[in-house]
Amino acid sequence: MAIVLIAGGSGLIGERLSFLLKAAGYEVRHFSRAVKPASPYPTYVWDVDKGTYDATAFEGVTHVINLAGAGIADARWTSSRKRLIIESRTASTRLLKKGIAAYGPEVKAYLAGSAIGYYGNRGDDWLPETAAPGKGFLSESVQLWEAAIAELTAELNLPTLLVRTGIVLSTQGGALPKMLLPLQVLTSTYFGDGQQWYAWIHIDDLCRIFVRGVADDTFRGCYNGVSPHPARNKTLAQALITATGKPAVLLPAPALALQFALGEMSHTVLDSARVSAQKLEASGFVFEYPELVPALQDLLERKI
Repeated sequence: MAIVLIAGGSGLIGERLSFLLKAAGYEVRHFSRAVKPASPYPTYVWDVDKGTYDATAFEGVTHVINLAGAGIADARWTSSRKRLIIESRTASTRLLKKGIAAYGPEVKAYLAGSAIGYYGNRGDDWLPETAAPGKGFLSESVQLWEAAIAELTAELNLPTLLVRTGIVLSTQGGALPKMLLPLQVLTSTYFGDGQQWYAWIHIDDLCRIFVRGVADDTFRGCYNGVSPHPARNKTLAQALITATGKPAVLLPAPALALQFALGEMSHTVLDSARVSAQKLEASGFVFEYPELVPALQDLLERKI
């Protein structure tokens, strides 16, 4: 039986993934900044800033999943915040590499989240995994992150699964609750002209990619973790109205106002990335929620 150690297991994706892995019969452990006696999963303490970890966490572990990292849109992008966004990802990756090398002889794969920020602002272009990286902070930070992940293969000869994740839709956190807020006053907001492409994915479909990565030793490499049907921002805003059934109206948030309020972080809502899921589908992965409105309706109904 696989034993899975997750860094970032208490986050939005980590919690749902842990539940689905446990439901599939796998043993799940978490690396955490503090012991959590009430957690349904054994927790082991690590401190990325200090470079320390509980070595017993690796005993018998067959798969390591890293979902750790400071939130991209949680705070304004000051120079110190940018440094934290990068180092929380690269340093956690290298700390796990160190632990696997010293105490994880049974680890046979490293699975990691990455981000479609890799591609930057690309207009209407379809973006497969082979597309060149973009420009700007988001792309540069993801490139550094993926370079750290590549060290596990280069230095430990460890197979990896790297998932470039789009907007993860969940009612429990992330972007969706924020997007639903205007509907309380019967409006739905799009950003700028609303024509930028958003690559999204239902949280269960994203977690199923990682579950497959544990179950299938041949499922390795880099994949875009996005639905096969990206949506323009304005279409997404309308889909929220349709899914909730509220008599709301669409309203724009002007690009200049967003740039003034958010600064450089406005790229997170104004950039366009039409990301392809073709490689993932060609691998045999079947999406349970490929279409936007049914995905939203399911999330709202089940509250996940």
